[in-house]
This record gives sequence, structure tokens and C-alpha cells, in this order.
Amino acid sequence: MAKCLNPGFNHPRGYDGGPENIKFGSLQMFVKNCGSCEDMGPRDFPVEEVHKITVLDIRTANADRHAGNILLNREGGHIVLTPVDHGYCLPENFKDCTFDWLYWPQSREPYSKQALDYINSLDAEQDIALLSAYGWDLSLECARTLRVSTMLLKKGAANGLSPFAIGRIMCRETVNKESMIEKMVQKAHDSMLMGMNEAEFLETVSNMLDFELENMCV
Repeated sequence: MAKCLNPGFNHPRGYDGGPENIKFGSLQMFVKNCGSCEDMGPRDFPVEEVHKITVLDIRTANADRHAGNILLNREGGHIVLTPVDHGYCLPENFKDCTFDWLYWPQSREPYSKQALDYINSLDAEQDIALLSAYGWDLSLECARTLRVSTMLLKKGAANGLSPFAIGRIMCRETVNKESMIEKMVQKAHDSMLMGMNEAEFLETVSNMLDFELENMCV
């Protein structure tokens, strides 16, 4: 997030250099690339490069991860993938989550020990505090999305699920068929009694997720 003041921007009410003329937006770094993943098939993508994107997308409940917003570059003979365009991350619910990488063979490979160690280190509360420190205070709904998605990623990975299996829990099979995580969140919401707090809600979701994952892994 960045603040910028410049007379060249659009100022319908005039420009006098005052606080009301400050513009807010995201400052983005240019990434060297030779195209996007739309330009070639996924066969040659390194597993670890795909997996790093799966971790990011699951933890942020990305609702716009198509192949066109994954840039491709070759560094020292190796393919490097860089995810871009994250304007639809941390939505208020999971209904629009979509990951093109679900259809890539690398997503069916298990996470490496290095990836598992990183996933295990994730802390949704630290992420929320970090975002707040940079001026982005999440709404209750968006913060809940981050907490639940992080929970799903950590529990799924700990149970040996591949990115594909975890992604299938988060994403809808069809437009009108709710995903497994949507159903769990709704069920937890419906079971909440008057006065129950967010921690109790998340504990309910956690128990449901443990039950489903145990059945999946049997």
C-alpha cells in the first residue's frame, strides 16, 4: 500500500497539494519475465515452483489464480514462476476461489519437507497483525477467511494431502455446488449460540476439519 501526491493525477475538484489530493494504491515491482504460464503447457514447470504458488493461493484464498497471472522466466536454465495480480485475495467467503494449478500434474505431488516446515511456521494472527501494521485492517469476514484457509493448509499438509487434495476442499467443483470448506464454515456458523466468540467459531471449524481429514486419510 502506498500514498502518493502528484499534480499529474486525476483531480476532479482541483489540485492544491493538500491532504485531500493524496492518492492511495498499491506499489508494484516489475518482474522480469518471458511471458505467462498461458504461453506454454505446465509439463516442464518445476514441482517446487508450482508448490510455492499453491501455498500462497491456499493461505490467501485467491479467487483469481489463472495461468495468465503467473509469470514465467528462465534463470540459469531453470524455470522460475512468479505469481502476480493479487487484487482478489482474502475475500469475505470462499465461493469464488479458483486455482488453475489444480489441473497441473505437479499439484498432485506431495509437499517437500522444506515446504512442510514453512507451512507449519505460518501464523494467521501474525499475518493479520502485520497487515494492520501496514495500514490494512481486515474486516471480520476477511480475517476469518485467512484464519480458516491457514488452518486448512496446515492441517491438510500435516495429514499428507497434496496441494490438489487441499485445493479441492477449498474450490467448488461447479459454480453452484458449494465446496467442502464452505459447507463446514456455514455449518459452524449455524451451530453458533448467542454470545459465542470468534475463537469458539474457529474451534468448531477446526473440529469439523479434523473429522473430514481423518476420513479422507483412512
